[in-house]
Amino acid sequence: MATPSYTTDLTNIVEAESGETWGEPAGATGGGVPSAETDYFIQKSYCFSKTMAIAGGGIGGMGTLAASPQTITSPAAVFVWIFFACPNTLDSQANGGLRVIVGSDSSNYNAWYVKGSNTYTYGGWFCVAVDPSVSSQATQGSPTSTLQYFGTVAKTLVTISKGNPFGTDAIRFGRLLQVTGGETSNYATFAGAATKNDANDATDGYNRWGLFQVIAGGYLQQGLFLMGTSGTAVDFRDSNRTITIQDTIRVTSGFNEFEIRNASSRIDWTNIQITALGTTSKGKLTVTDNADVNFDTCTFSDMDTFVFQSNSTILTTIFRRCGLVTQGGAVFTGCRFENSTASASILSNNLTNISNCTFVSDGSNHAIEINTAGTYSFSGNTFTGYAASNGSTGNEVIYNNSSGEVIINYSGGSGVISYRNGTGATTTVASSVNLIINIVDADGNAVTANCEVTVVKASDESVLFTEDNITDGSTTYSYSSGAGTTTYINIHNVTGYQSKTVNNYALPSSNTTLTVQLDTDPFYSNP
Repeated sequence: MATPSYTTDLTNIVEAESGETWGEPAGATGGGVPSAETDYFIQKSYCFSKTMAIAGGGIGGMGTLAASPQTITSPAAVFVWIFFACPNTLDSQANGGLRVIVGSDSSNYNAWYVKGSNTYTYGGWFCVAVDPSVSSQATQGSPTSTLQYFGTVAKTLVTISKGNPFGTDAIRFGRLLQVTGGETSNYATFAGAATKNDANDATDGYNRWGLFQVIAGGYLQQGLFLMGTSGTAVDFRDSNRTITIQDTIRVTSGFNEFEIRNASSRIDWTNIQITALGTTSKGKLTVTDNADVNFDTCTFSDMDTFVFQSNSTILTTIFRRCGLVTQGGAVFTGCRFENSTASASILSNNLTNISNCTFVSDGSNHAIEINTAGTYSFSGNTFTGYAASNGSTGNEVIYNNSSGEVIINYSGGSGVISYRNGTGATTTVASSVNLIINIVDADGNAVTANCEVTVVKASDESVLFTEDNITDGSTTYSYSSGAGTTTYINIHNVTGYQSKTVNNYALPSSNTTLTVQLDTDPFYSNP
C-alpha cells in the first residue's frame, strides 16, 4: 500500500479571513459591528469578532452571505468555530446563550441553540455541527429553503464592558474524515488523522476541520471517520488511544460513525477506548465490507450500534451500555456485554463463534438474539441478571428469532440458559459435560508414553469414546447427554506400563477430572 492519506469532504462556506464582508443579523444587533480579528483565531490568520457592550446584557450576532446558495444533504452538517471570552455572562443553553444561524439572508434565518453558561463553563474555541434539516429553536423573519446566510448569535445577561469577546471562525459543511493507505512501519493511525485535522500551516494545510482533534488525554471525534473506500484500502493499526465522541445535539442520529470499507483493508485496534458523551448521535461502528478487522482489549461505552462481518475477530473487548451488536459471523472471545440499550446485546448468526464471554443484563433485554437456525456448540459463556426460566419476558438469555430449530450444546460458563422462542422457532439447550481423563505414573507424573483410552457403555458394550496416540497424559470426553450411564474405561499402554480398566464408572453430570494411575510393567523391556 501507499503512505497514509487523510482527507475530508468539508467544503468552505467562508473562512472568516480579511476581505470578507460580515454584518449583524436582524434581531441580533446588540454590541458592535463585527470586524476582522488578528489577536485570536483558530484557523488560518483571522477570525471575525465583535464587542458585546450591551447595557444589562442582550442579543448580538454576526453573519455573512455566502457567494451562492449551499446544498447540504443530511446527515452532513454545517461546522462552525465559535469563541466567547466571558462564558459566565451568557444565558443558559436552553435559552440560547450561543446560537448558530442559517437562512436565506440576514433578515430571514433559523437559529439553533448550541451552548450556554451551563454547558460552556470554561470557554475557549469549539467547533459545533448543525444539520439544517433538524428543527431549530428560534426563527427570525421568514426563511426559505435557500441556505446562503450563515453566522452566530450570543445572548448575554450582564454588561460586558471590555474588548471583543465574541468570535467566529471558519464555517464549512460536510461530515467526512477519510483515511486510506498505510504500510509497514507507517500504518494509518488515529494520531495521523488528528495531526492532519489540527494542521494550520502552508505545508499540511489550513485545516482545523473539527472532525478529529487532539484534546487533553486523547481525541475528540464528530462526523464520519471513514477507514478505506470502495476503491482504496487502508491498513490502519493503532493502540492505547482514548477517543471521546462529541455531544452533537443539533444533528441526526446517524451523524457520528466509524466505518470500515474495502474487503482488502486491515484494521487492528488494541486497547482503544471510545466513549460517547451525548444521546442524540451516540456513534456507530460499521464494517461495511468484509475487511480483516481485529479488536483486542478495547472498550466501547454508551455508543450506538455495531456491525461486524465474518473476517472480524473481537477479543477481550467490552461493550458497555451500547446498542445492538450485529455479529455477521465474527468471532467474539472473552468479551463482556454490559447493560445493552437494545432488546438484545448481540444479534448472532453463528453462536459457536461466541465463547468465554460475559453478559450482564439490566433486567430488560436478551443476551443473544439468534437469527439463523442450526446446531451450535456454545462454551464458556457467563450470564448474570437474566430470567431463570424460559418464557417471553424479554429478559431471557436466548431469543430464538430464526423461525426454525436451534440446538445449543452448552459447556462451561455459568448461569441458566433460558430462552424465548419467536414465531416458528424451537430451541433445545443441551448442557455439554467434559470428562477429563489424566493418566499418571506412580509418582503422579503424566505418562508420556503412547496411550489409548476407550470409554465403553457397560450395558451393551457400545463404544462411546476412543482416542489413541495420547502422549501428553490427558484426554477429554465431551458429551451433552448420558450423565449417570455406567461405563468401563480402558487405558491401554504397551511401552512400559500395565494397561488398566476402571469398572462401573458412572458418567458425571458436571465437568469432572478422573485421574488414573498406571503401574510399571515389570516384564517390559525395550532392547
